[in-house]
Amino acid sequence: MAYRRRNGSDTWHWCSNCSNWPTTNYDERPTKPAGGDLCNECKGKDAAGTCKK
Repeated sequence: MAYRRRNGSDTWHWCSNCSNWPTTNYDERPTKPAGGDLCNECKGKDAAGTCKK
């Protein structure tokens, strides 16, 4: 699963159907990053089982 954040942002996203999923100008990590914040929308989609990874 990929984790992405916009350049200059501290918020990481992992659901490709998140409204804030970065598609340009982003950093990507293959595993959960040690620092930064996790997106609340991605957390909600993950909990509801609607996250597209």
